[in-house]
Amino acid sequence: MIVKFMCVSFNNADCTATLLKSLELQKGRGRLVSVECVVVDNSTSTEDAAICESLTAQYPFATYIRSPRNLGYFGGLNHGLEQSAPEGIAYTVVCNNDLQFAAEFCETLSTKQYDPCVFAICPDVVTADGVHQNPHILNRIGWFRRFQFDLYFSHYYMSRLLTAILRFIRPNRSSPPQPQGSCEVHMGVGACYVLTAEFFRRFKTLRYSFFLYGEEAYIADQIHSAGGRLLFDPDLRVEHAESDALSKVPNRTAYEYARKGYPDYRRLL
Repeated sequence: MIVKFMCVSFNNADCTATLLKSLELQKGRGRLVSVECVVVDNSTSTEDAAICESLTAQYPFATYIRSPRNLGYFGGLNHGLEQSAPEGIAYTVVCNNDLQFAAEFCETLSTKQYDPCVFAICPDVVTADGVHQNPHILNRIGWFRRFQFDLYFSHYYMSRLLTAILRFIRPNRSSPPQPQGSCEVHMGVGACYVLTAEFFRRFKTLRYSFFLYGEEAYIADQIHSAGGRLLFDPDLRVEHAESDALSKVPNRTAYEYARKGYPDYRRLL
């Protein structure tokens, strides 16, 4: 069984190094599972790009692809999918590069028998401070949550005010309610999806028309439009350093990226 990982690097080759190391240490690699990895480099730093290319070359299972420019997260993944088609691949893991996969990840995945209507598996993604980011959204959001998003994206300073209020009310982040086992979800967190062969029987790339943000809504809509499902599987464990690349983007710039796409993906939430 072949499992292909595809990640996007942006001026953070050190994160890519950690991800590749975790893939090298996968239990059953070369015996139960054949692991491949494609690193799509969106870096604007030529120095970081050179480091990323060099370290990728150290792993025989890894391939380096340099983007013509910074294409964004899903844009970078689509560039990789266009260059490296997933024919004959059992599972394609599309992800951030600031992840570390548990040593049992591929071995556990090799034992699974998912329903054919499952197009994407959402792993148990855990941040450095112990927050479980999946299941991200179990059901379509209600009117009050949508109203909160409307306020948040009405103006940058409103977003700062709402963020400050939330930090005061809830100083410590908490995980979403954790189900006892796997379950269907409306959306998974965007850091990592395990796409099945069923997904690629219907699609060649990810449907997305913006630079950043809202990716969760678009991939969920793409899957649902073809009658597919997203499944949360807590048996697949991933550690997330969380938005290392976005930490290099100024807050106002990141907010404007998200605000630009919000009127379009609002209907998908």
